[in-house]
Amino acid sequence: MTLPRTSFINAKIFDGIRSEYLDESVVVVDNDCIAAVERKLDPANAGDVIDVHGKTLMPGLIDAHCHVLGSSLRVTDTEMQPLTYVASYASKMLGHALDCGFTTLRDVGGGEIGIARAVEDRLIKGPRVFFAGRVLSMTGGHGDFRDPFSTIGACGCSADGRVAVICDGPDAVRAAAREELRRGAHCIKIMLSGGVLSPTDPIWMDQFSDAEVSAAVEEAARRRKYVAAHCHPPSSIERAAKLGVRTIEHATLIDETSAAAVKAADAYVVPTTVIVRALLEDVKSGLMPAWAEPKLKEVSDSSLRGLEIMDRRDLKIGFGTDLLGHLHTHQDREFTVRREVQSAANILRSATSVNAEILMEPKLGKIQPRCCADILIVDGDPLRDINVLAQGGRNLSVIMKGGQFHKRST
Repeated sequence: MTLPRTSFINAKIFDGIRSEYLDESVVVVDNDCIAAVERKLDPANAGDVIDVHGKTLMPGLIDAHCHVLGSSLRVTDTEMQPLTYVASYASKMLGHALDCGFTTLRDVGGGEIGIARAVEDRLIKGPRVFFAGRVLSMTGGHGDFRDPFSTIGACGCSADGRVAVICDGPDAVRAAAREELRRGAHCIKIMLSGGVLSPTDPIWMDQFSDAEVSAAVEEAARRRKYVAAHCHPPSSIERAAKLGVRTIEHATLIDETSAAAVKAADAYVVPTTVIVRALLEDVKSGLMPAWAEPKLKEVSDSSLRGLEIMDRRDLKIGFGTDLLGHLHTHQDREFTVRREVQSAANILRSATSVNAEILMEPKLGKIQPRCCADILIVDGDPLRDINVLAQGGRNLSVIMKGGQFHKRST
């Protein structure tokens, strides 16, 4: 489908890379791409002209840690609910994300080709979806959601699960990685430490053997893909970096030594700070199981301190939220929480060009010629006050995804 040409004039541009604006410029969109970023408008090739004087033009946002099918904080609910219900949740979650200016998501646990294709084919409205498929977990690891009283075998728990695959030993990990890649996964997600919402593994627990991790890394590389790893404690973060994991998710308890290992490996970290705040609020409401509360406190006490270490050590920091169930409406609060530690420019780069690097999609996350026409027009100055992006999309007068207007009120 050919889309009409559009020119945004008098634009104050945050291009996704620099820390300052390019003022009074023209951004020309032709079909689904940015055709030109110029100082003057060519009336003969302008098309539909939109004057955005006094507003900020920036790339569409990217969330690199989502769970599109995560319809409940109780992951076992997601496994047991009818697929029609889970898909309906996904439609609602994706629509909200796009309304908030997120034009691309990376699902790192549960997302699959059906939901990605439904967005691509415009059956539902939402950001484009990159996905890791089902996560790989060892027995008793963060992807094993059976409680200690369960007598259901690992195969009964996860063989046909939506969220995780339980696999033990390098050969089983290799086979599981190959299967997710066959299903279209853009990366492989593995669980390398304990987590908050799994009932039997302490946060500090390192998971999978080195040989098992290496099997996943090798299989991903064979398909020119990469491995993302759930990690909270420093030991898991350091192991992940040294074993070839490309993106380290959460990294909540990172310290100076593990940060140095990440830096040396040239790996990425994708912290997820808003989920900690949102879950703490749910604890006060009595919505969290009792066994999760001490685990949540263990990570919540250190999450911003970890982000400060990442920022000070100049690690490559992505932007993720990790929200499940009803908490998906907190997605844009990630900007506000991070601003307690980071500069607005660094946060915006994380949510645009750095996340595009993580996705290995050089045409996303930037306002440059030949890049994808994912464009936001912001009523305000996010470099001065990043909270303008944390208002549920109310400060976005234009949301354009791939050259098509999702919202236009200017």
